[in-house]
Amino acid sequence: MEDSKPLSVSEVNSIVKQLLTGPDLLRNVWVQGEISNLSRSHQGHIYFNLKDPKSLLACTFFSYSNGRYKGRSLENGMEVRAYGSISVYEPRGQYNLNVSRVEEVGQGDLLVKIEELKRKLASRGVFDPEKKRELPAFPWTIGVATSPTGAAIEDIIRIAKQRFPKINILISPCLVQGDGAPESIVGAIRELNDPAWAVDVIIAGRGGGSFEDLIAFNDERVVLAFSESRIPIISAVGHQIDSVLSDLAADAFAPTPTAAAEIAVPEMEVVESELSEFGSRLESALKNQVRNLNERLRILTNKMVFTDPKSMLNDRILRLDETGSRIQLLGRNFLMQARAKLLPLSTGLPLTFRALLERKRKQFELLAGKVEGLSPLGTLNRGYAVLRTREKQVVTSPAEVKMDEELEVILSGGRLRVVNRGELNGKEN
Repeated sequence: MEDSKPLSVSEVNSIVKQLLTGPDLLRNVWVQGEISNLSRSHQGHIYFNLKDPKSLLACTFFSYSNGRYKGRSLENGMEVRAYGSISVYEPRGQYNLNVSRVEEVGQGDLLVKIEELKRKLASRGVFDPEKKRELPAFPWTIGVATSPTGAAIEDIIRIAKQRFPKINILISPCLVQGDGAPESIVGAIRELNDPAWAVDVIIAGRGGGSFEDLIAFNDERVVLAFSESRIPIISAVGHQIDSVLSDLAADAFAPTPTAAAEIAVPEMEVVESELSEFGSRLESALKNQVRNLNERLRILTNKMVFTDPKSMLNDRILRLDETGSRIQLLGRNFLMQARAKLLPLSTGLPLTFRALLERKRKQFELLAGKVEGLSPLGTLNRGYAVLRTREKQVVTSPAEVKMDEELEVILSGGRLRVVNRGELNGKEN
């Protein structure tokens, strides 16, 4: 190694830069420390050191980054967090933190709380995109909730009047910073929502300021007032880096009050041009419609129903007469066919019925003779009799009757009452 070719200073610094800027470990990191040796260049760059009890780190806060810083002016002794990446200034062989963002210590806790509130309100649908409403294309009255003495109201009035001189501007003054600002902003928005004022769109906000200056627009009460506004509302809080929660809850947001006025109020020349174009298109459409209707009217009036209605009636009379004749002919044919079918039946039916009746009568007489032969009455007619006791029991043997018992004799021609005088001996002819 002692005999190897020596490296130039530039080569060493280049290697060091590659080593320091290559790994992700030293890129996009937060570094916390106390500011010391702070200085500002004529180009607006800020140089300072961050130190702790043991070490010191050089930092560069270029103008294109520090222009977005809205916090308290940086000064020696401030405890801050700096966000950036390690870089190497090769001409001096010096490494430093290239800072893109600075937060004063203590501010970070507040950011955490705002993030928690953001998640809470998001879970309740306060920021849902589908809740956003279209801003009115042609508002007659805009309501402004802001400080009456700030530059924001002047910008809004100036821009709105430039764009549409006849626009009505209703100001609901409120505090936009400091103690009581959230309550004051909420009250101003609610006042502009009063239907009596007939406000078409609301602009609520303030001019730029530090993170602390804008904190009222991250207050939960203010964010809900934006979300619950009956009238479409534009959040106009002048800021460049951080969004405030009112931006997310509003129907639209603008980076500055001036931009909000441009969004809310259309330019009169554009409106007049659009109205003129719309009028021309409407006139053309109406002319086309009138022309089409006239053509349809001409076609209808040329139809026979209007030119010769009697001829149409005659045609229908002829058709009705022809149809009636067909119905009569069909009726006669039907009757003739039915008569031809029924005539044979009307002559043959009596003969068939009489023959059937004679057969049934002979069968009846034969069956009646059989029944009579089997009937007890037939036996009585041949001279036999039935003997019964007073209890209606048929007597078949002398042993069943007591001496002097009264009996009933049933004959073919009637009944007799007899008395048992005893059993006869021997046969009697």
